[in-house]
Amino acid sequence: MPTIRTSRALGVALAAALTLSACTGNGASDPEAGSAVDRDDPSAAPGATAEPDADTPDGQRDCAGAGPTDELTNLTGSDAAEVASRVAEQTHTCADVVVVADTTTPWAPTLAAPVAAAVDAPLLTVDGTVGTTVTDVIGRLAPRRVITVGLPADRTADLTAALGDDDGIDVVELGSSLGADTAGDGATGDPDVDPTDDPTDDPTDDPTDDPADGPANGPADEEPSAAGTDTGATDGTDEGAGALPLAVEVVEHLEAAHVLAVVEGDTGSRAAALARAGEGTPLLPLPEDADALEAAVTTLPASLRLEVLARSEDDAQELAGRLVDLGVDAEASTTARFDGEPAEVAWLADPTDEAGYALAAAAAGGRDEALLPVDGQAPWRDPERTQRLQQVDPQRLALVGALDAEAADWQLRTVLGSPPLPNGGYTLFDRERMVALYGTPGSPVLGALGEQGLDATIARLREVAEPYGADGYEVLPAFEIITTVAAAQAGSRGDYSNRIDPDVLWPWIERAAEEGIYVILDLQPGRTDFLDQAREYEDLLREPHVGLALDPEWRLRDDQVHLRQIGAVEAEEVQRVADWLAELVREEQLPQKLLLLHQFRFSMLPDRDTIEVGPELAGVVHMDGQGPLGVKYDTYAAITAGAEDRWLWGWKNFYDEDSPTATPSQVLDLDPLPVFVSYQ
Repeated sequence: MPTIRTSRALGVALAAALTLSACTGNGASDPEAGSAVDRDDPSAAPGATAEPDADTPDGQRDCAGAGPTDELTNLTGSDAAEVASRVAEQTHTCADVVVVADTTTPWAPTLAAPVAAAVDAPLLTVDGTVGTTVTDVIGRLAPRRVITVGLPADRTADLTAALGDDDGIDVVELGSSLGADTAGDGATGDPDVDPTDDPTDDPTDDPTDDPADGPANGPADEEPSAAGTDTGATDGTDEGAGALPLAVEVVEHLEAAHVLAVVEGDTGSRAAALARAGEGTPLLPLPEDADALEAAVTTLPASLRLEVLARSEDDAQELAGRLVDLGVDAEASTTARFDGEPAEVAWLADPTDEAGYALAAAAAGGRDEALLPVDGQAPWRDPERTQRLQQVDPQRLALVGALDAEAADWQLRTVLGSPPLPNGGYTLFDRERMVALYGTPGSPVLGALGEQGLDATIARLREVAEPYGADGYEVLPAFEIITTVAAAQAGSRGDYSNRIDPDVLWPWIERAAEEGIYVILDLQPGRTDFLDQAREYEDLLREPHVGLALDPEWRLRDDQVHLRQIGAVEAEEVQRVADWLAELVREEQLPQKLLLLHQFRFSMLPDRDTIEVGPELAGVVHMDGQGPLGVKYDTYAAITAGAEDRWLWGWKNFYDEDSPTATPSQVLDLDPLPVFVSYQ
């Protein structure tokens, strides 16, 4: 049977085991990082040996795989073991060392990633039960040593049994004695219970951290991250329970003097720490609770130096200060959370997918390639992340783990090939509210936008928009331009709608781009189909900062005229517009576009909630009624009541017709909170 050694008896031999790997890595570990391993120097661990390979002149096997060779390599999936197998196929043809982490043990994949990356070893996973996927990969790679992280002793026995009678494989156990997973579901027994683990902690996830949440959830509830940092959820869950003893064991047997310390629930900082996996520097998850933190530091080696990563520099300084007060050698990190240097290959994963992100970190770190966090369901979200991806400017992407590969395909191509929105990102309403002046250039009677020239309109818009950031949301100023104007006469087309020449609109659109202003083209089509009119302005809609508004009040049947009836539109017609606009976004690789639907009566959009708005569009229903403020409140409540989550909401102020005109603070008291506010 393979030789088994527990972590508590390993000591210096683990460093030797790690150094034994001959699978070529592209970067040496940083001696300042505190790792005991130099993966490029076989002499770093005395006594470490590898069987000669006749095919290589230096007696070592060349195990490096070709890596991602396609423009976009899809390694996504919900089965972590299968994803790990596919990643290993990319990175390794063989391996002297293989690291296996148990995904049912909190933080095990995260803690295992630097161990694997330091020596360019494949990271494999099991889910509490050793399956054929992991043993088949180990068989292909033919390692001399397997290091298990967080795998209970009985499961390690299963693994060694599955490997067969191969005395050439040395199995090293990290964390196997910390608990026994007898149910196969990740539950741990009583031995070696983490003294910092509070059994009363609520395991419920914070719904604001759900990676499936799209723009239809409105501006994010999380605080804006500090400049140069990556927003990460601090969700309050006890996902790090039991992780600290395992982390300390990894630290001890790597003989590391320097670790990257993060708060257990801070997903973003954990992701940033793993971006440095190639340094071989271990991670140390710490509880945020003061009493638990005090108890936790008593378990740390006295010689350990902690580099603290947090969501902001102030948070890192605060935690480092608490640790120093407890007698720990700690300081806030001064290193950029994510490297923005250009790279040929970038590995992308969602930090909320612990196993997938750890697999990507081990692969990227071992090959000295870039690791970047993305939103699993909408990879083009978050301006900080998309800007970082543009800085890295990779030629090849590898998507790992729980990512929507189909969405990632077109969204990432957009990020890498097209200019962003005025907010600096590629999606709308993640962290901002849009405030617009409404009207037509040169037509004071149609609204506030046309009451002055372009320069004066920009100045007025900024003044109007500024108070709407009082609740912490960013404010994106906008022009809502009536592009086709409802007419009292049938006109030459017989459709009771006058078109504004695009040549009149281009100066406003171009200037808006220069000033960081969004533009919405508003259609009042009369007896014309909305889609027919939208297509007339397709050239304008190809601009990344130009969206579309449909105003059903002015959509007439063939026997109707304006101001005698209030118009209406069926969902089928709106759906055709939405589908056409979404296709335009994909084909032209454009940022997400606003699709604004005006409504102040149910009859205007009688089957509104059958409309499907895809991720290419941000769908907003804009309550644009006028009159006494109390009546408007009632209308807003009725329009928004019981509606599906697919819609965001807008509110319209009239300077002359409302009595009184709502103040910004009154608008910000509305429930649901509007993401779009306009003034006419």
